[in-house]
Amino acid sequence: MLSKRHIHMLRFCWAILACLVLHGSLNAQAPHAPTTNDLQGLKTTGYMQLSPVGDKLVYTVGGSVSGQLWLISTRSAAAPKLLAAGSIPTWSPDGKSLAYYSSESGSQQLWMMDIQSAHAEQITNVDGGINPDPSTRVVGWIGDPLRFSWSPDGHRLVFGSRLQVIGGESAIASTPKAEDVKPGTPLILTNKTPAAWTLSGIFASAFGPPAPMLGPDKPAALPRMMVSQLFVVDIATKSVRQLTSDASVYFNPAWSPDGRTIACASSDGHSPYTGPTNIYALDPSTGKKSALTTGTGDKRLPRWSPDGKRIAYTGGEHFGMQSVFVITATGGAPVNVGAKVDRYITEFEWLPDSKSLAMIDWDGTNWPVVSVSVADGSVVSLTGSTAAMRQYLSVARDGGFVWGHNDGSSYGVILAQSRGGIAPSVLVDMNPQIRGWGLGSQEVVRWKNGRGDELEGVLIKPVGFKAGQRYPLIVDGYPAQPNGFKSSLMMGNQIWAAKGYAVFWPNARAPHVWMNAYRDQAFTQAGKGPEGWDVTVDDTLSGVDELVRQGIVDPDRMGLQGFSNGGGVVNYLVTRTNRFKCAVSVAGVYPDWLLPTFLHTDATIPTFEGGTSPWDDPAAYVKLSAVFHLKAVTTPMLLAAGDNDGDFLLGMIELYNSLRSLGKDVTFLRYPGMGHGFSGPALQDFWERENAFLDHYLKPESSTR
Repeated sequence: MLSKRHIHMLRFCWAILACLVLHGSLNAQAPHAPTTNDLQGLKTTGYMQLSPVGDKLVYTVGGSVSGQLWLISTRSAAAPKLLAAGSIPTWSPDGKSLAYYSSESGSQQLWMMDIQSAHAEQITNVDGGINPDPSTRVVGWIGDPLRFSWSPDGHRLVFGSRLQVIGGESAIASTPKAEDVKPGTPLILTNKTPAAWTLSGIFASAFGPPAPMLGPDKPAALPRMMVSQLFVVDIATKSVRQLTSDASVYFNPAWSPDGRTIACASSDGHSPYTGPTNIYALDPSTGKKSALTTGTGDKRLPRWSPDGKRIAYTGGEHFGMQSVFVITATGGAPVNVGAKVDRYITEFEWLPDSKSLAMIDWDGTNWPVVSVSVADGSVVSLTGSTAAMRQYLSVARDGGFVWGHNDGSSYGVILAQSRGGIAPSVLVDMNPQIRGWGLGSQEVVRWKNGRGDELEGVLIKPVGFKAGQRYPLIVDGYPAQPNGFKSSLMMGNQIWAAKGYAVFWPNARAPHVWMNAYRDQAFTQAGKGPEGWDVTVDDTLSGVDELVRQGIVDPDRMGLQGFSNGGGVVNYLVTRTNRFKCAVSVAGVYPDWLLPTFLHTDATIPTFEGGTSPWDDPAAYVKLSAVFHLKAVTTPMLLAAGDNDGDFLLGMIELYNSLRSLGKDVTFLRYPGMGHGFSGPALQDFWERENAFLDHYLKPESSTR
């Protein structure tokens, strides 16, 4: 038996041990500042789909379109299971199989996997691979051209791919060979040749480096006209049958529940990117088609109601507000069921009752999921008013639904919610390590601009923020940013917050934003056209003034940063204000709006700007283009672009040459082999140079530049 002295000694030792364990535990869990490796190591969710009865979810990891395919049960605690590498995984009607794209055989083909046995096999063998036309994206998600559909009996798939058009008919095209063309043969361009031929061979790709097309030693083949057609593959025999053969351009096929019709979109021979596009019905046996819609604007992504009586599709004016419309299965006058949402609708799915649809819309910093009644357009929020970024909506037959979710403190999360449920549950969290990072507090800021418009943006406060202390500010010019996790090294991110910066996205409207989807149509359109830059300046500077008013920001230590669309905002802001101590513009979109208008035969810029053309109003294009106003710039600028970035590179060269000629403080970083955005050593090099530049002007006490 232990004495009291021994008991006290043991208790003392246990107390010391407990303190040491606790201290070690706290140290192990102490948050650390995120690093570039941390941010680049984050896993991303992409396309996902619930099984028909909602008991399983298949989703992609590693990219918004392709990557690894994973499977998880929605009704048990089983861990996710890796299935394959691929994209657009789509359930068979009975939920027993998955079809998906894979390049395992060396080219992109359709594959099918039996879920119970995990046996997978290739079901198409299209020469050169299935090759959808990327322009059939129109203004939607980058993966939209890849969408395909099962027949309701589960025996066939319909998909789209580009083919060479020959004499009004089409056949699978082989790679053009140089010997097909006699040396010295010119490329003859008329007002009848396809617009895409204009730049053929001048750039290695749409966003590629200049390369000579013709030469005495290596004559290039004349360009072939490639048109998107629809095909049906029989799963049992693996035979592929071409369903369409003219030059009308077909995409987004959707098989009807009764199997008698395939709905699809078509641009009637025009470029889908310039429009218009309409919805057609095809007989899957004969290919005979009939128009379900007519007129101008974009119409795409047809989807049948579960009862087969209606078709919903995404539509709207080209480069305008996109909504969801519903027609009967035989066509007729469309009903804008998203009218009362009055926001840009990015995704939709039918709900099981065939009387309503679930949608994701862009409402400022919040991308909510809502349900909308077909009968009267009434709207019910399904995810509440908490600002977050929601994507990749999928709905099961029981009305349960899932989506990819990220906000100021989480990334790569998949949430699931039952129909009528009060709150969602976490189905997948691919980045739990974030909870061990020291993050800046992220919040939505609201204010009014000089016009009295109510605005909102996203702010990350510095790590360890103290009220009453003013901090240096980096304004990220990229518009229409939701309250999602900020992890991109090409844009503002949490590392800057860990370095003591406040980071702000004022979400300013701007003339060049290709969708400009901020709020309602009137609010959005105020930023269009040459006068839109006045709105941009007001939106941005009034937001900065609000942060100064709140005592968060030091007005003497403010800088600008922008990539792509954000770079376009930065390029113009520096011509209108000298309040910022420095500015970084990376691959900024079109500092000269005359360049793309005259360079591309099928230029969409006049449509982009609400109909303004340089032939009708050249002064408007001068006002739109930052290069004509650079004499007023006093802000030191760091420019960067990839040598494979086509139009963007040319625009940045114009910007640099102009600033240099004017004797401005400018440095231009050109990265060989890089396209629109950097990766690998180039990204790391740019990140280090960019940070040194910002620190030099905004943190002079710590700069070594």
